[in-house]
Amino acid sequence: MDITKYTGFFHDGSVLDIDNKNGDVFFLLESSQIDPEMINNRVILSETNTLRGKLCLKNVKTIKVGHKPFEGVLHKIYDDGEILDLEISPGKVFLLVEWVNFPPKSRLTSVDQIEIEAEDVYWENLPALPT
Repeated sequence: MDITKYTGFFHDGSVLDIDNKNGDVFFLLESSQIDPEMINNRVILSETNTLRGKLCLKNVKTIKVGHKPFEGVLHKIYDDGEILDLEISPGKVFLLVEWVNFPPKSRLTSVDQIEIEAEDVYWENLPALPT
């Protein structure tokens, strides 16, 4: 599925999880709620009228967090990750995420700009993915 025409719906959406395997990165994402009248293919929506799925980045070449090279493994370490911006182009993903922890943890917030270059970037639509 070509997710590039739907990236605007991810503003105020969520990063549900981040997974890494053998040089690949997978973001489990959910968009904000979408009016089904705004899209042509309603079957791609979840029962709550969101897009849910896995943004797959295969054979990652570079990762930058806050414009700085990132050599570690990306993980979701906060309770919530609100998507402020999502841009996808061939071989490149840009994510701006506001991370938040909630009580009983210490309430912390952080905003990360994440840029990833990969050989292949694609979306697996998973409307039945539990949140």
